[in-house]
Amino acid sequence: MSPRPLIFLFILFTGTVSAFDYQLTDLEGKEHRVSDHKGRFLVINFWATWCPPCVHEMPELEKFYQTNRDHADVWGVTFEDTDKQQIIDFVERLGVTFPILGHGQDPKTGFAKVTVLPTTLIVNRDGLFLHKFEGPITAVDIEQIIKER
Repeated sequence: MSPRPLIFLFILFTGTVSAFDYQLTDLEGKEHRVSDHKGRFLVINFWATWCPPCVHEMPELEKFYQTNRDHADVWGVTFEDTDKQQIIDFVERLGVTFPILGHGQDPKTGFAKVTVLPTTLIVNRDGLFLHKFEGPITAVDIEQIIKER
């Protein structure tokens, strides 16, 4: 049996796949890696300032981040090529305190295709890709996904 069906069966039965060691840099120049979050859930949200559903869900992501900081982290990955100051002003205006990553970088993950904004990926405590959610998500949605695992 070739490795491809084995990988498919692993994903089918476990529902998880490795997130590899996806990394991006934040607006201050600090590198962030998935492997830095072992032992914690990681919520990776892909968004853009021009995306109304993305703007609408930002307060929910911040709420989740503030409520679950003891066992989960959030990354906001900007999926647009725009002025850095515009991104900074946007997140400050919305009161976002979690790291914003990806400005001026290729935000593609290599483990989950992002074709819709917003898209939220959840990585479990072992660094494995757990769930993909397309469209706006709420803090309750994220908590429910994590609670089930």
